[in-house]
Amino acid sequence: MKAGTVRGADQREFVKAFNGICNWNNNWERWNDMVKLFAVSIANSVDRNNYEEREKDYNRIRGRYKPQEFEGFITCFGLLIESLERNPFQDFLGQMYMELEMGSQAHGQCFTPYGVCQAMANMAIREDDVRKELDDHGWISINDCACGAGATLIAAAERLYQLGINYQQRALVIAGDIDQTVAMMCYIQLSLLGCAGRVRIADTLTDPETGPVLIGDGGPHTWYTPMFYSGIWSGRVFALKANQMFAGQLKKAASAAAEVEKEEKEDGERGGIQISFFD
Repeated sequence: MKAGTVRGADQREFVKAFNGICNWNNNWERWNDMVKLFAVSIANSVDRNNYEEREKDYNRIRGRYKPQEFEGFITCFGLLIESLERNPFQDFLGQMYMELEMGSQAHGQCFTPYGVCQAMANMAIREDDVRKELDDHGWISINDCACGAGATLIAAAERLYQLGINYQQRALVIAGDIDQTVAMMCYIQLSLLGCAGRVRIADTLTDPETGPVLIGDGGPHTWYTPMFYSGIWSGRVFALKANQMFAGQLKKAASAAAEVEKEEKEDGERGGIQISFFD
């Protein structure tokens, strides 16, 4: 992996740091380790339900590298954050992934260039429709079931930002991909952009997501971004669960009432309750 093959000063600096981590494993293995370390570092700061298993993965990967080698991953993470601070709306990891020819041919990976994603977002997200949905429901959801590194979702967030809409509070981003590595790349970038939502690692054709749109299935393969745990989104989740509980109680009450009505009807058809004092 040569820094000279990558366009952009930020990317070249990142690749230089990445190449300097170690020389005892291949770039693909090191990239996978890096992405998993970044993703777990973010997720375990907020998601306590899956903390233990993910922390085991983190420590397993960390244990493979010497302290000075592991420092290289920390440097790369810092460079990524700095680049996204300068230019939040970009597909930093996805661009590098494709330019360095790390895409999976088996999965037919060919990420859409960010400029094309911007054009798609501008055409698909119409201001009048979005504002009506927000007036009616308070928030919208944006779904990409083959998210790659998240370029289309990042472009959608940029489009909302250009319209003066606070995407962090008004848009729920839902992503999924069969490839764990690229799904983790998407999770990292959406998290650092401050998007609220989740990334699910699964084949969406054979294993589609279930559960309410707001929270999904909540399984171990679902990664929630830190912004999803913020006050406004936590409030929406609380309201949803309260409504579900209330609806469940109403359903039980309706079922009990129907059963009583059925018994009364059967008693009426038999001529009422009959009491016999003698055999």
